[in-house]
Amino acid sequence: MRRGVIITILLLIFLTGCSSRRMVRQSETNVPPAKLAILPIDNLTNDVLGAQVLREVVYAAFMENPKGYEVQTLQETDELLLNEGITDGGQLSIIHPIELSEILGTDGLLYIKLEELSLITLPFYHVRKIDMTYRMYNFGKLYSEEPLVVANRFLDINGILKTIDDPSNGLAYAGRGIAIHQGLRFLTAGIAKHELRPEMGMISLKLLRTLPIGLADSKEYREKVEKEILKLREKFMNNENFIPENLENEYIEKKIIEDGIQLIN
Repeated sequence: MRRGVIITILLLIFLTGCSSRRMVRQSETNVPPAKLAILPIDNLTNDVLGAQVLREVVYAAFMENPKGYEVQTLQETDELLLNEGITDGGQLSIIHPIELSEILGTDGLLYIKLEELSLITLPFYHVRKIDMTYRMYNFGKLYSEEPLVVANRFLDINGILKTIDDPSNGLAYAGRGIAIHQGLRFLTAGIAKHELRPEMGMISLKLLRTLPIGLADSKEYREKVEKEILKLREKFMNNENFIPENLENEYIEKKIIEDGIQLIN
C-alpha cells in the first residue's frame, strides 16, 4: 500500500510539470511571408552559446525543409543588422518590424524569445528542457505567436523504491543515475557543440510543424513583395514616415503542449 501511494504521488508530480499556459498576442494577418529572416535570439537565459546554437539549428532545419520560404542566410541578416548597430536580439524590441523588413529586404521576420535552457540532474529525476516563444511577422503585421516547449524527462521510480527498502545503499542508487545522465550531458556537449543540441533539433522541427506553407513559390506575391520593399526604401531615403502607429494587440491564453520523451523506470 505504501509503495503504491508513493508511486501515485510521484507520477502526479511528474505529469503536472508537463502542462502550462501562456498569454500570446492575436494575429493581425492571415498571409504568410515568402522571404524569411531568422533574427538574433532574444535570450532570457544565461547561456549565450545556447542561444547562438539554437538559432543555427533552426536555420539548418529550414535548409532541410524550407516549407515554402526563402530563408536569408544568418550571415547576411547579421551583416545588415550590424550596419544599423544591432548586435543582440534584445535590441530588436525597440525597432518596429516594418523597419526591420526595410533593413533586411524581407517580408518575413522570425523572432525567437528563449525563456529557458535547462539541464537538471537530481537523484532519481532528470530533465533536459527548452522553453521558447516565436513570433512571425509579414511586413510589420503579426502572423502568429506561439510558445513551444520540449522537455525530455526521466523519473527513476525503481531507484526511489529501492532506496526506501534499503536506505543504506540509497546514495549508491542515486549516484548511478546521476553518473549516467552526466555522462550523456558531456557526450552531447562534446560532439554536438551544446549539451542540449538534441532538444534544439526537436524544438526546431516542432516550430516548422506549426508554421504555414510560405509563399516563396508564388511569382505574383514575390513581385508584390519586391515592389513593397522598394516603396519602403524610397520612403526611408526621402525621410518619409513609414512606421505605422504601434497599436497593442489583444492577448489570448494558449495552452502549451509540451513535447519530449517521458521515461519512467
